[in-house]
Amino acid sequence: MSMIEIQNAASELPPHERGALVAWLLDSLPPHSGEDAAADSLREAARRRSELDSGAVTALNSEEFWAAIERERAQWK
Repeated sequence: MSMIEIQNAASELPPHERGALVAWLLDSLPPHSGEDAAADSLREAARRRSELDSGAVTALNSEEFWAAIERERAQWK
């Protein structure tokens, strides 16, 4: 089963079942230390700031962000 097929099947679930699925998926991920996560987050933030500052990427405004989310969700159905 492909990721798109899984997303489509999950999108058919009632909200409380989707929430339970999300909780299960998050619990299924391997644990990592808080220090590792914090360091990774700082590196990622610095990388993204550098991309913005250099002009390699442009920031989205909130309308563009939510429109992209809606386009992604539309592909799940």
